[in-house]
Amino acid sequence: MDEFEILKFGIEHSRKLGVTSAEAAYEFERGVSIKVCSGKIEKFEYSLSRGLSIRVLKGNCGGRAYTTDFGMDSVRRASERALEATSVSAPDEHQMICPAEFFPPGASKGKFLGEELAICSGEIDEISEDEKIEFALSLERMAKEFDGRISGVESANYSDSVLDVILMNSNGFKAGYKSSFHYGYLTAIAEERGESQTGFGFTAGRSFASLDPSAAAREASEKAILMLKSKQPESCRVPVLFDNVSSCEIVAVLGAALSAKSVILGRSFLRGRLGEKVASELVNITDDGRLHGGFGTAPFDAEGAKTGETKVFQSGILTSYLHNCYTSSRMGTKTTGNACRASYRSSVEVSPTNLKLRAGKESPDELRSGIGKGFEVIELQGVHVGFDTVSGDVSVGARGRWIEEGKPSYGVREVTIAGTMQEVLGGIKGLGNDPREIPVMGGICSPSILVEGLVLSGK
Repeated sequence: MDEFEILKFGIEHSRKLGVTSAEAAYEFERGVSIKVCSGKIEKFEYSLSRGLSIRVLKGNCGGRAYTTDFGMDSVRRASERALEATSVSAPDEHQMICPAEFFPPGASKGKFLGEELAICSGEIDEISEDEKIEFALSLERMAKEFDGRISGVESANYSDSVLDVILMNSNGFKAGYKSSFHYGYLTAIAEERGESQTGFGFTAGRSFASLDPSAAAREASEKAILMLKSKQPESCRVPVLFDNVSSCEIVAVLGAALSAKSVILGRSFLRGRLGEKVASELVNITDDGRLHGGFGTAPFDAEGAKTGETKVFQSGILTSYLHNCYTSSRMGTKTTGNACRASYRSSVEVSPTNLKLRAGKESPDELRSGIGKGFEVIELQGVHVGFDTVSGDVSVGARGRWIEEGKPSYGVREVTIAGTMQEVLGGIKGLGNDPREIPVMGGICSPSILVEGLVLSGK
């Protein structure tokens, strides 16, 4: 019996038990993780995760359960446990199994969708173990060869994974998709006259061939070298230029605040701001679940709703939150195809797919040239606690370089950027032409961002 038949059995058994509607989801993820140091393999691990979840509604009460055993008895018991859970679930009229009106084309045919989205390379099994190990070793080797001040690498890493997702529900959904992911990263160590500093670099893509170990090694090495002889500046209020990686982290914070579930629960600083000007008119942000090759791309979301493009900011105005079926019903709108699950063990939540801040026309050098005195961020530290998505307060550590008369002057460390997300978003006066995508919350893409003036807490 194949996976589609197993899911069908789970739904049919749930219906026989008397549930109003049911959904069955299957995930199978497999991959490898490699870590090297000093030319030797420190870790080589295979991983495999496979499971099935059953979600049911009985009236307005919901319940769910999961199993990693695909025998009929285990699937039957999972359906029964999901039904039992409805007896202790509070009734909520907005709970639902995704209706057919939101399905993507072909979702009822029992086939794998999304081949045109370029999210699965199909090459993982063709790449040998030796090639993957050599990739990790090459990261370390290229970093050491970059500059004589690079004394070593804390670790160089490679990982990949392939994910199969199949979803079926009692409203007629019956489809799946496959995706792949490849990632390489390292931390380089620079030393000079007894001082030691580190720098991080990475490369990621949907295929092994898309990875660029040379660029990752260069990035890590340059960041480590930049921090040699770095110092802490005096506290001040100056323009701040966020590079395209640190700006992605800011956009990711915004992505968490855009979740309609967070808005409903009062855990977002964007609550009640729909239709208002929240950011600079330069800010245009979309979430696109069908972005070609995007890290968060899929033909349908975790509930089966079709993915697509949602404009969340237009010329600085907040135009939409991100929804799943439940939150859209609560707020009287339609799902945006942003339902997600961390795994088959998890409940349905809301998350961005590919959140993208539209790039500008100026290069980072041109943005930098307009700064008389300011700070350029190359790394934010403690983002998960430094940005409060509930209040919008910002107090985050950073390091980077000081700018004088439009040119880099010296490395900067041990500073804190303080303010609010309103100040950051409203103060944007320049966007770079250098967008970069990072594999966070699906995918986040942003260019460099120049903010008019923020408080730096230093000496």
